[in-house]
Amino acid sequence: MTAIVLKLIARRLLAAVPILLIVSALLFCILRLLPVDPAVMSLPPNATIAEIEDKRREMGLDKPLPQQYLIWLADALRRDHGVTSIKFWRKGFPAKGAPFIAEMAAQSDVAISGVGHCGSSSPWSVIDAVNLEKAGVPTVALISRSFCPLGQIVARGEGHHGLPIVMLPHPIGEADQVKIAQKGVDAAAECVRLLTTPGETVGAEYAAKKFPLPEHAVPRG
Repeated sequence: MTAIVLKLIARRLLAAVPILLIVSALLFCILRLLPVDPAVMSLPPNATIAEIEDKRREMGLDKPLPQQYLIWLADALRRDHGVTSIKFWRKGFPAKGAPFIAEMAAQSDVAISGVGHCGSSSPWSVIDAVNLEKAGVPTVALISRSFCPLGQIVARGEGHHGLPIVMLPHPIGEADQVKIAQKGVDAAAECVRLLTTPGETVGAEYAAKKFPLPEHAVPRG
C-alpha cells in the first residue's frame, strides 16, 4: 500500500495540471509501447550489459509500471515545468495507517492515497486520506472497484461523508503492462479533476455518490 504525496510549491500550476498529467500519461504509454529500451536509448551504442542494467535501475525501469509512471512524471515536472518538490511516501506491509501524517501534511499541498485493492489495504488507504483531509490537505483515495463501498463506509465512520474515492478496475494487477498503464491514465484525469475542484463541490458530489456493489456480492431483499 502506497501513499503518494505531490507537493506543488507554485500553486498557480494547479490550473495546468490536468492537461499536464493527461498528456504526460499518454506520452508515457507511447514510449513504453515502442520496441526499444529507454535505458539503451540513453547510453552509447557500445554500452555493456552491466551499464544498461545500472541505467535501468537509475531510471526506475526495474520497478512495477505504476511506480515507473510516477517516477517518470516527477522527472518531467521538475525538468519541464519548474516544480521544485515532489515527494513519494511509502508504507510497508502489513497494511496499516501511515505513521507520518503530520509530516506529510506539513510538506504537502495535495495528496493521493492508495492503492486500496483488498480488505485490509482499502480501509487504511481511506483512513490515511481522511486524516490528511482533516489536516487540511486536499486528498483523494485510490480504491479498486470491489472495495469502494467498504472504503466509503470507513470514510463515513471516520467522520468524512464526502471523501473523494477514485474507483479503479478490479483487479488492479494485469499481465499486460499496457492495460495497467491505461488504468493509470484513466485515474490521473479523475484525480486531477477532484484535486482542482472546490472542496465543497467535491464533498457534496461524494456525499451523494453510491458505488456499485462488488461483482460477487448479492444484495439481500
